[in-house]
Amino acid sequence: MNRPLRVALVSPLPPPQGGIARWTRMIDGAARDADAVDLVVVDIALRGRSIHQTSLFRRVAAGVIQIARSSWSLAWEMVRRRPDVVHVNTSGHLGTVRDLVLLQMSRAFGVPFVYHIRFGRVPQIAAGDRREWRLMRRVIARAAAVVVLDERTERAIRTYADHGPLLRIPNCIDTSTLPQPSDHETPRKRVLFAGWVIPAKGVEDLLSAWSGIDTSGWELVVAGPCESGYLRRIRPLADGLAVSFPGELGGQDLLELMATCEVFVLPSHSEGFPNAILEAMALGRAVVATDVGAVGDMLGDGCGVVVPPREPDRLAAALAAVMGDPACRVRLGERASAKAADEYALPVVFDRYEGLWRRVSRTDGSASAEIGARSTVTQDAAG
Repeated sequence: MNRPLRVALVSPLPPPQGGIARWTRMIDGAARDADAVDLVVVDIALRGRSIHQTSLFRRVAAGVIQIARSSWSLAWEMVRRRPDVVHVNTSGHLGTVRDLVLLQMSRAFGVPFVYHIRFGRVPQIAAGDRREWRLMRRVIARAAAVVVLDERTERAIRTYADHGPLLRIPNCIDTSTLPQPSDHETPRKRVLFAGWVIPAKGVEDLLSAWSGIDTSGWELVVAGPCESGYLRRIRPLADGLAVSFPGELGGQDLLELMATCEVFVLPSHSEGFPNAILEAMALGRAVVATDVGAVGDMLGDGCGVVVPPREPDRLAAALAAVMGDPACRVRLGERASAKAADEYALPVVFDRYEGLWRRVSRTDGSASAEIGARSTVTQDAAG
């Protein structure tokens, strides 16, 4: 009887809520339902500092602690379970040092290493040959395979790095967990932003755009974790406007709120393949977003409205047009929902990951259907 394929997935889990963390939860759940994959998650969720605490000292201190915890956790899994493949998600920055350490550990144990790049800044850092890129390039050159989310990142790696197999695989959506879109009448129609409430997500651009259009009968909901100091800074931008800040919501609560909105907006300055947009698409919501990362591909074919980043006037015009045209909102939502179901459904995407893991690990895929997949979580942080 052949055993299941063993995968060590180095990736964050909630809390806090975030796109990569929600992706990890979905892949973890798919592995539980699979017949031939035994997946363990080494949790690298942010610990030791808030995402808003960006001083070099805090970042380095938290980064050193996280590298130590991640390395210890992966080493334990290497000894305890001897995985067939290690799959590491990266968001870049100081995390590239951790990636290099984990790569060396995987090579020391003779385990193939899959490097999954989850952010959209690669073309900029590669062209500028920044230190972050130089570290990433070393990992890319030694990885058994590299996974990217968008065409720009793929092109940059092909141009600026030595690499082995390079695959573009989209993020996924578990449609079984989605609430039904709501027909419940609310006092005001909703435009929803969901994500980290930080400058890089374009929140100030959004508030500037909102202040420049007619929002009669509408409200803007800015949902997501936000540091108190930053919230105090941006609240004056919303004075006199119909804007609410409900804070961080649990995954299902956020989906239920998204199901009640008329328009979903994501004005980020940088993204990979944002899960929030994917969720809005699957729920049949009209989406307005900036053309960063894979967003243009996601919302192509009339599935949403894309505008340049950092241009509040263009964002305002797009929001006003969609808010003012109910038929357009329905049309965009129907196309987006169909695309999400056809191209991004969890079973379809998970099959691609399993195929990749089998190829790089050289397993024959003949694990018995009698063996159910197991999925466990290794925390890399105390508590």
